[in-house]
Amino acid sequence: MKAVCCLSIDVINADKPPASLAFLAGACEAVGCDYFCHSVNIEMVKRLTDAQYQSLYSHIKLDTLNEYLPNIQFAFDGMVEEITKRDPSIILVSLFSYFQIPVTKLVLSLIKKSLPDAEIIVGGPGVSKTNKVGHSYGRQLLDQNIIDYYVLGEGDQILLDFLRGDRTNPLFNADGQDLFVPQINDLDDKFLMPSYKNIDFSFYQNLENKQKGVISITTSRGCVRACTFCDIAQSWPRFRFRSGKSIVSEIMQHYKDTGITNFYITDSLINGSVKSFNEFNLEMIKLKQEHPGLADFSYNGMFIVRDKRTHTEDFFRNMKLAGCESLAIGVETGSDRLRYDMNKKFKNADLDYHLQCCSKYGIKNFFLMFVGYPTETDEDFQQTLHMLERYQKYLLDGTIGGITFSGIFSMIPDSPVHLNRDSIGIEILQDYDNKSLNWINTMNPDLNIKKRILRDMAFRKRAAELRYPVPYTHRYLEYLSHVSPDFVTQSD
Repeated sequence: MKAVCCLSIDVINADKPPASLAFLAGACEAVGCDYFCHSVNIEMVKRLTDAQYQSLYSHIKLDTLNEYLPNIQFAFDGMVEEITKRDPSIILVSLFSYFQIPVTKLVLSLIKKSLPDAEIIVGGPGVSKTNKVGHSYGRQLLDQNIIDYYVLGEGDQILLDFLRGDRTNPLFNADGQDLFVPQINDLDDKFLMPSYKNIDFSFYQNLENKQKGVISITTSRGCVRACTFCDIAQSWPRFRFRSGKSIVSEIMQHYKDTGITNFYITDSLINGSVKSFNEFNLEMIKLKQEHPGLADFSYNGMFIVRDKRTHTEDFFRNMKLAGCESLAIGVETGSDRLRYDMNKKFKNADLDYHLQCCSKYGIKNFFLMFVGYPTETDEDFQQTLHMLERYQKYLLDGTIGGITFSGIFSMIPDSPVHLNRDSIGIEILQDYDNKSLNWINTMNPDLNIKKRILRDMAFRKRAAELRYPVPYTHRYLEYLSHVSPDFVTQSD
């Protein structure tokens, strides 16, 4: 068999290699076939100017890629030409998000034209999303003759069967049935070990400034929370996690393969299972003692704030000893009431305790936040602004590293708030293409798009006044600049 092309379609951030690419590489190694890796994201970083890249990101998010394509067609042509020269027989594709569908159609159409005999199989979260006619995006790609097969759900086992020559399994969806692979119950037994051996780290500008790069690992799938704005349950209806020993074993393997000691945990919540996470920390402390080369081991990931009975002070101390460097926490708002509307299930008092412990043990935090949730009131927003002032002391002592601010609330299809929109009073307006932004809440009518954007700008201004770093603001403003002026009020 000719070499396999592992392709990740992931135009988002260029800080670390996508875990999906390592997953595809791991599948190839598991069956012993030759392969090579390509990331569309990095290919664009390599071939475009920064301004072109930021505009590409904005047009992808707004689904207006065709308008901008003449300016950057050369970059996609060059990437496909490079893949074609290696003449792969199979193209394994992972689609990060349904936002990437326009790029996916473009890239895979070019590949189909250049390599008509190559088999293309696609998987990933973006393929599983439901489009406006009620089918998966995987079926849409199949119906348009862009791909040959697609997998909905976890590909750990079925992908190995495909690489070994099986084309009969109905879960390959060769006839567009939209069949989902059953979720794996025992991740320790069935988890497919990713590989970073053949992935080039040189173009990744990781946010942590790690010279050797950052490796992503997955310790659980699904989430113990059911935040109303998140669609994770569509991909993984149940929360499943690996044992601490299994995770540490994978870390040791990646260290042997690459020499890298900096890791990012891709889980929705690294502490979804408190028991497993604590076991991981204790096992990692032992491993660092046994292997001096891992003395500078560090990990980062998304974390849920809990009360002090669940997260004792010893819990934080063990995290630090194990190598915890920073946490991304879904704060979202400064209002307890609004956070409970989102089903976040923690209070500002819990966040106070969390920051106190992190300050004591030197663990950095990055707040994940947005404005304009459908039930947000003026009072809720003022509480959010006040929170910035209240926690500035933790910014000054280094406990808060910045705010990942996604701007105005975007309604993700198949998320609980979207699925229950009628009972909440939400109406999706039809006079603008981006339905995720163009909605009103009849029970909170003052929260129109103009007010949401004004709150967005007010938050950014106050954060800047208080010296909170807010990464990717330039990209977000670039994105807003492409939104139709008929839809939003332009403001300086």
